Amino acid sequence: MLHEFRVEEKAAGQRIDRFLAEVFLDKSRSFWQKLISQNSVLINDSPVKSSYIVETNDLIRVEYFEVDVVGEAEIEKKAPPLNVIYEDQDVAVVEKEAGLVTHSAPGHSSGTLAEAVQNYFGDNLSDLGDSRRRGIVHRLDKDTSGLLLIAKNNNAHKELAKAFKKHDVLREYQAIVLGTPETDSGLIDAPLGRDPKERKRMSVQPEGKYARTYFEVLGSNNGLSHLLLRLETGRTHQIRVHLAMINCPILNDEKYGGKRVRVLDEDDLLLHASKLAFTHPVSGEELSFSSDLPRRFDFFLEEIYRK
Repeated sequence: MLHEFRVEEKAAGQRIDRFLAEVFLDKSRSFWQKLISQNSVLINDSPVKSSYIVETNDLIRVEYFEVDVVGEAEIEKKAPPLNVIYEDQDVAVVEKEAGLVTHSAPGHSSGTLAEAVQNYFGDNLSDLGDSRRRGIVHRLDKDTSGLLLIAKNNNAHKELAKAFKKHDVLREYQAIVLGTPETDSGLIDAPLGRDPKERKRMSVQPEGKYARTYFEVLGSNNGLSHLLLRLETGRTHQIRVHLAMINCPILNDEKYGGKRVRVLDEDDLLLHASKLAFTHPVSGEELSFSSDLPRRFDFFLEEIYRK
């Protein structure tokens, strides 16, 4: 289906996704965002982002086939349920289940947390960057569960991004690991980068990015330890690589611990983002949220704390 027309003066000044949703009343804004991300909407013969502001006399060319586009109904069908811990007009805190990809990536184009967030909050999300990641300020690995912070407008997103960059957001995790650290608490300070031999893995690299993880042993028994971890930085796979480096790999993290740490049939890690604390980007209020450990931890906690 092909549509081609020019923008009238009275319609200028709007975002392209909003403009198209008003022109085509039978199609939602999320429908157009998806189509724009596929480069099926051209402005003056060039692809644009959803945030493009239309101008008078812009030539808009839209071409699509219904079967090629995931509309709102299909997004809702594919999007997993969303567990919202807190929300106001600027931010939200949600809880991600293990096994759920935070946002689309090669091999995971649908059924993501980002889709669930968009399905739940609709237009009330920041739209900085990739339209498939609206509102997503940071991420958790697919097989890690726990708390994530969502930005509901661009101002909140910018301020939260600054806070993460300055290490002003408290992120605590809990993990069950094989073995016990040599000290009851400490700092793992080791730069990380892509493993030169296996690009899907991260490893300690002298020229890698600065990375620091604090740990505290909460309990230890039967060759296992329950750790509290606090991130100063948030590099890809940071906790997983750092703990493997001190010979305490996370249970079920076969990528970094090998087959000896495989304890579950599924791929879920014994790693959970259990606490998130930050300064509200608009009100300045100090906020703190906690999440209980999932049931997959129960058996191993019993082993560690058995008297």
